[in-house]
This record gives sequence, structure tokens and C-alpha cells, in this order.
Amino acid sequence: MNSSRIVLRLSFVVLAVTVAAGHTILAQADLAGLWRPQPRNQDGSGMIGDYAGVPVSPAGRWRAETWSPDDYDLAEYACRPHAWDYSLEGPLSQMRVWSDVDHATQKVIAYHGHLNQQEQETTIWMDGRPHPPANALFTWSGFTTGAWEGDVLVTTTTHLKETYIRRSGLMRSDRSIVRSRWRRMGDYLQITSILYDPVLMAEPYIRTTMTWVEDPTLVVAPYPCEEATEVAVPRGEVRHFLPGQSLLPGLNPNLTDRFNTPYEARLGGPETMYPEYIAKMKTFPKREGLKRGDLGRGGGGGGGN
Repeated sequence: MNSSRIVLRLSFVVLAVTVAAGHTILAQADLAGLWRPQPRNQDGSGMIGDYAGVPVSPAGRWRAETWSPDDYDLAEYACRPHAWDYSLEGPLSQMRVWSDVDHATQKVIAYHGHLNQQEQETTIWMDGRPHPPANALFTWSGFTTGAWEGDVLVTTTTHLKETYIRRSGLMRSDRSIVRSRWRRMGDYLQITSILYDPVLMAEPYIRTTMTWVEDPTLVVAPYPCEEATEVAVPRGEVRHFLPGQSLLPGLNPNLTDRFNTPYEARLGGPETMYPEYIAKMKTFPKREGLKRGDLGRGGGGGGGN
């Protein structure tokens, strides 16, 4: 083989590697910007105590059944932050994302996010650093690293404090790991969140409803909050229900919602996540349903954020 052919083949190899590298870089869309949330369906039927579609474990169901709405009347709860992964689904999820770029290499070292809801912030480290040891500080946003898979930014979050995934008693533990997939499609941003909790969930809990549209005119307002005693709950008292004694309408086997969701389905669990469960739901006995007057007691009201 003469030298000219060798040079030609090497040129093709270099060109192919350059094109492949360029394609990978181009696939990594810039996530920075101002993002306005799109309307989305909240989880559940709106019946407080409805856990259908959530793969709660027996421990997670017990934890939820002991919860009382009076928790939010405690002064300690007045300005308690929503966790970052929960705030993404909340009603005030206007978001600003910006990046730190290394001057020498022009590579993104980290992405930062700021949400309107109680001004939660997060940092997604992109420089390959490891997660801290298990005894490091746990926070509402946790510790997050990210890496690109094609045009999808995959993030992994650890060191999260225990908090709610719905404001009606459903919780995740401090052993949770959240993996999220950020994908930009033109002016739209979609995030799929997968919660792994070995304590309060029997299977991973996947949420796909989170979508934003880029809006350069978006105003992310401040969220000032001052602690105050709003209701006379005696200091040191933590309201709760004993297992099996909850007054939440979703846990009342004699009631149902406007969709006639069976009581058995409202208890949640992995089985309730799948379409095949619909056929099983049709075999359950029908309940008497909610009456108009029950709406004022939380029966048909929002159990959302």
C-alpha cells in the first residue's frame, strides 16, 4: 500500500472522529434560560388520601396514614421549603437555569436552577466529581451530578432530606435517590423524574408531567416568607392519626370521588401503576360516593401542592 493511500485513509478516520465528536457536542442543547411551566394534571383524583398510581410500600402507606393536615398549622411548617424535586411539580415552578463555564476549556462545569416556589435552588455538577460520603449534609435540594446521554441530560441526586411528594401525607425517605432526564426540544423543556426509595416505595416512582416553554420575558418573583403562629396548636404537640384511624376522605372505605375510584385502588401500591389494573378495579364494589356537602371538608377539594 503506497503512502498516498495511507494518508487518505487516515484523513477519513480523522474526519469521522471529528464529525462524531462534533455531533455529540451539538446534541448537548443549552438548558440555560427562563422557563415558564405548562399546565399539567396533578397526581391523584383530588381526594385527600388518594394514593392510587403511587408504588407505596407497606411502610410508606403506614407513614401516610399517620399524617394529619394539622401539621401545617405548626410554626415549624410555616416556611418549610418544598424540596427541589417536589417543587418542579408544584404550581409555582417558574424556573431560571444558568451555567458556569470554565474559561480555559469552555466546558460547562455546572448548571444552576432557581424555582419560584420558596426560592429553591439546585446545582448540577458536570465536572465528574463524586457524590459525598453517606454522612455528609442532607438538604432540601440534595447533591446532584449530571452527564449527557445524547441530547438528554441525566442527573442523579442523593443526600435528600425526608419530605413529602404530595402535600397529603405521601412521603419519601432520606434514603431516596432521584434520577431525572432533562431534554430540550426547541423552545420546550421536559423533565422525567424517577424516584428510588428503598424504604417508603416498593418500586421506582416515575413522573413525566413536567414541561416548560422558554420565555425570555418571564419574571421570577421573590418568595418572602415569615414564620408565624397561625393556629393555636399547643407548642410541642404534633398532630397525627394512629394507623387505621385517619379521618382523610380518601382512606374512608365508604366514600368515593367523582370518578368512582374504588377504595382498594386509593391505597396505592405498585399494582395500581399499570393499565392492567383498570380491569381489576371494575370488579371492586361501588361505594356511596361523596355528597355535595363533603366538598367543604376536603373530600373533593385539591389534595395537590
